[in-house]
Amino acid sequence: MPQGIKSFILLCTFFLYALLLPYSAQGQSEGKSAANNDSERLPEYRVGVKVDLVALHASVVDKNNHFIPEIEQSSFRVVEDGVEQKIELFSSEDIPVSMGVVLDLSGSMRGKIEQVKRSALTFVKAGNPDDEFFLIGFNDDVELLQDFTGDIDEISDALDNIVVAGETHLYDAVYLGVEKAQTGARSKKALVVITDGNDKTSYYSLKDIVTKLRGADVQVFCIGLLDDIPQKGIFSRWSNSEVKKYHDALVTISEETGGNAYFPEDAAEIRGIVETVARDIRAQYSIGYISSNTARDGAFRNIKIELTGKKNSDVAIRHRSGYFAPTK
Repeated sequence: MPQGIKSFILLCTFFLYALLLPYSAQGQSEGKSAANNDSERLPEYRVGVKVDLVALHASVVDKNNHFIPEIEQSSFRVVEDGVEQKIELFSSEDIPVSMGVVLDLSGSMRGKIEQVKRSALTFVKAGNPDDEFFLIGFNDDVELLQDFTGDIDEISDALDNIVVAGETHLYDAVYLGVEKAQTGARSKKALVVITDGNDKTSYYSLKDIVTKLRGADVQVFCIGLLDDIPQKGIFSRWSNSEVKKYHDALVTISEETGGNAYFPEDAAEIRGIVETVARDIRAQYSIGYISSNTARDGAFRNIKIELTGKKNSDVAIRHRSGYFAPTK
């Protein structure tokens, strides 16, 4: 099929999705629970030909981590495995998101949990009216505390009923949180994780999570309440390798997805951080392209987004690292 026809079909599908989205969201604004509203969610519209649109959400910030607005489509360049791709769809509009808040409820969070609860509620309140949220808590187990909802009161009630105790199953919570986010009704997905790290008991490993993230279009933002990382010693070894390990793990998880990792010195800083994350998600550029690589081999394809006329030192562009090609 000629590329021009493919582009026309994609554009028609995109505008149909945009047209119907407000009607899908209306049920939630009337207070209906997402768990009871599956039949009314916007269905997945698929073009009746093998056209695979790669969707990206990119954050563009300056040296001071301030969002750079009003960048034109012509300034963006998308490269897949070293080959430049043609951008078919582009938008800088705030689109609704399916988002999860994943909270560490292990015993070590006892002195921080009130700040964390208030910050989680602040994050939900900063969302788009058409967003949907779910809440996960983890310690010895990973529990869905609140299913998808647009009702802030339901999130608030779930936060009021949490209990802090036990160990830290961080990796399990991230893995299952990503799985849950993928089931959301919105085309854009995100996860915010607040933890003090120190995971020694999860079933899933960091390697499992990275593989999972590469197959899922879910952005993950991590807030790590970790102890200070000590300076390197005389033999260039970290004297506290556990802290460094979980610091690097949170950075890896975030960077793989186009999110970001934050490490506040005090729990009181979390509220300001979640407000920054909420603005970041709202202000992203959405980019879509059809890969010039037509092989359906299931291989991982690396993606890089660049800005023409900008030096790499001038801006930072956060986006997911790539995707797995289809197999059928």
